[in-house]
Amino acid sequence: MSNFLDYIDWRGDLDFNSSPFNEVDSAILCQITYLDFEDLIPSSFTKDGIILKDLAQKLSDAPDSQKRCDTGALINQGTAELFYKAARSKRFENVSASGFINKIDPLNEEQFAASSFFLGKKTEPSSCIVFRGTDDTIIGWKEDFNLGYMESVPAQHDALTYLENAAAFFHGPLSVAGHSKGGNLALYSSANVPEKIQKRIISIYNNDGPGFKEYFFKTERYLRIREKVISCFPSLSIIGMLFTHDSNYFAIESDAKGLYQHDLFSWHVKGNAFVKEEGTTEQSKFIASTVNGWIEALPVEQRENFIETIFSILNSTQAKTNSQLSRNAFESATSMIKTYTSLPNETRTAVSKTLHLLFENALSNIEEVGLNKALGLKK
Repeated sequence: MSNFLDYIDWRGDLDFNSSPFNEVDSAILCQITYLDFEDLIPSSFTKDGIILKDLAQKLSDAPDSQKRCDTGALINQGTAELFYKAARSKRFENVSASGFINKIDPLNEEQFAASSFFLGKKTEPSSCIVFRGTDDTIIGWKEDFNLGYMESVPAQHDALTYLENAAAFFHGPLSVAGHSKGGNLALYSSANVPEKIQKRIISIYNNDGPGFKEYFFKTERYLRIREKVISCFPSLSIIGMLFTHDSNYFAIESDAKGLYQHDLFSWHVKGNAFVKEEGTTEQSKFIASTVNGWIEALPVEQRENFIETIFSILNSTQAKTNSQLSRNAFESATSMIKTYTSLPNETRTAVSKTLHLLFENALSNIEEVGLNKALGLKK
């Protein structure tokens, strides 16, 4: 089936006035935001910024270009190819990028990155604000896990501030978009900006982003933007189905297996849209009900202790990224085992009980979502 690259072949000769900005365009901008544009995209907001055609040349000429294009162990390595192809197309070449920020704060356990794209004065939207998802850093993954017990995380607050500042600079209709954690940030920031900014937002693209606590979707601030939200999840969503979601989302065909369906490159494209399915798979429902049921069953303090323990074990490897963990798999495993065995008995017991609860919850959900036959547990 066709993907991003085919889409640019099909529609790359059409500007946004000829063919309006759509969900596939938003996802392409989300994907290229995983590249390292530090000092290449202006950090300040400006309509002039740097057009993608020139940005591509700058990235190619940079002495550390290869490193900048290396997206790590979990983000598709074809991202640079996608960017260069988009930047050469009539559709994207004159899109202007500015407001780039990439913040890694180990002390506050935050990973936050964003870029703003000015599409044109006469287009709708005229600008798209894009939040990067979780990158290759372990800090980024720690912040994701913190969503399981915190009311909010630092990246959400920074996303809100960023959107407010972008809206103050860019006039006209806005879109907000993100993939993975970026999708969560797009929803959080759009729901919390002042109402006058919300009225200017015409679309909010959440691409397989983790959800929120249930009450979030009942708040007046969210209900004001609800009809503008376009949430897309692969048919087997794992990351995106974490926590609670609104019911107004689409399931997307993917040619990947398991967790790899989170990769936007695997999502099928036809015309100017993703290929929709009836709904998420039974396996996706099983994983969601199991993990979310497990989280809800744990007291907040137990969730926090479990997450802190797991990441203290990961930190014992001295690795800063998932790529470093992968490259030094044996040494990392040895270090983690040593750290785990040296934990106090009560800490190891707490971890074991927490994992046991997860296993029990999984067993109780197998028959409920109809996976018993598929797993060979019942005729």
